[in-house]
Amino acid sequence: MKGPKRVVVIGGVAGGATAASRLRRCCPDTEIEIYDQDEFISYAGCGLPYFIGGQSPNWRRLLARVPDEFESKHNIRVFLRHRVNSIDPEKKTVRVADLEGVSEFHRDYDVLIIATGAFPVFPELEGIDLHGIFPLRTLTHALEIKAFIDRHAPQRVAVMGAGSIGLEMCEAFHRLGMEVHLVDVAERALPAVDPDISSRIAAHLEQNGVRLHMSTRVEGFLGTKGHVSALSTSNGDIAAELVLVSVGIKPSSGLAQRAGLELGARGAIRVDEAMRTSHPDILACGDCATTRHLVTGEETWIPLGSTARKQGRVAAETAAGNRASFPGVQGTFILKVMDLTVGKTGLSLEEANKAGFVAEELALEDSSLPGYYRGGGRLYMKVVVEKEKGRVLGAQLVGDFAAQVDKRLDIMATAVRAGLTASDLSSLDLAYAPPFSHPLDLPVVAGNLAESRILGRACSCNVEGLED
Repeated sequence: MKGPKRVVVIGGVAGGATAASRLRRCCPDTEIEIYDQDEFISYAGCGLPYFIGGQSPNWRRLLARVPDEFESKHNIRVFLRHRVNSIDPEKKTVRVADLEGVSEFHRDYDVLIIATGAFPVFPELEGIDLHGIFPLRTLTHALEIKAFIDRHAPQRVAVMGAGSIGLEMCEAFHRLGMEVHLVDVAERALPAVDPDISSRIAAHLEQNGVRLHMSTRVEGFLGTKGHVSALSTSNGDIAAELVLVSVGIKPSSGLAQRAGLELGARGAIRVDEAMRTSHPDILACGDCATTRHLVTGEETWIPLGSTARKQGRVAAETAAGNRASFPGVQGTFILKVMDLTVGKTGLSLEEANKAGFVAEELALEDSSLPGYYRGGGRLYMKVVVEKEKGRVLGAQLVGDFAAQVDKRLDIMATAVRAGLTASDLSSLDLAYAPPFSHPLDLPVVAGNLAESRILGRACSCNVEGLED
């Protein structure tokens, strides 16, 4: 298949590495080059907390491919520690800085793929430069944190930020035997979910010894001999020899903006379904790019590794001249917090109302397995349903790790994606045997209850899904 003569990819983690690999399959003769300012490319960024916590102690197993493999197996040239400083869309060139050789050069392209990802927010606070304060976004960050722990054996750690990464890192540090403090200016942990689910997360963290400092603003850091020793906060000092800053990320879109490309939601690079930017020969994918929310139809920015890989494939197909599209996302996520699993897909009731839907929600709780069969755990699920059409708009789940929350979440994610109604849920033909679920599993029961309680249909069902 004929393709462009040369494609330059900026960034080589999830989106960039996937785009380059897929493009090679589409275009065997195209020159493909990846430029990345970091020391590593093509690694499992979502696995970093588990490397630090010891579940995956060999960091090399996080690497999907090393640069030599890209060149020897795929004929893709990789330039590590090379930063692209500027893009000239009219001349179709990039200006590259060799960070090791301290030199610059220009490289021309036929198609450019920007996959610069996102960068961690690092607040400008007094003492932020003290040794022992780290972000966690890259493999290099993870290796630095692990080396610090091995060298200094900190006993107390403070995690700034109660989002997904912050919660996963609370578990990682807890596994290492540290006294863990979770600090956030927000009122509750994981604000992406509803308060009743957040409260279950908070209770579980506290039961496992994590000390929560919510509604607490970090005002600076105190140090001893150049090393962090405490956080100065609005509610007093918190002693810590290690601090993880996980207060959010932003799209790395500055390079694109300077080149005159249009930005969209949250300052990410605006792309269409084919990953085209506002310039016809420049594509973008991954955490630096926008997407569309499948439920609201609005442009959004929801950075996830799985999304980056899907967008990378589409960018490659488009670069090759093929027709491809990425329809969007619905914000599905899942995470493990100690022995708890929490996840969400689609919209909460508040989000649905804000988007203009007339909707209601229902909540239900049950065991994941029949009472006579040992094992499993408890599950709590909330489902949001549009009143007029009965369409499932979203769901949130939390439960014991053994309760297979992921299975039920994936069912609900598929229901939201397919536009299923409550009636569709109630008639799903799901796999059943006592070691796996109830005869009528929670998503089916949710459909039954939504039909009666939200849609006002005659059949009334109890939590077990049996007619009253």
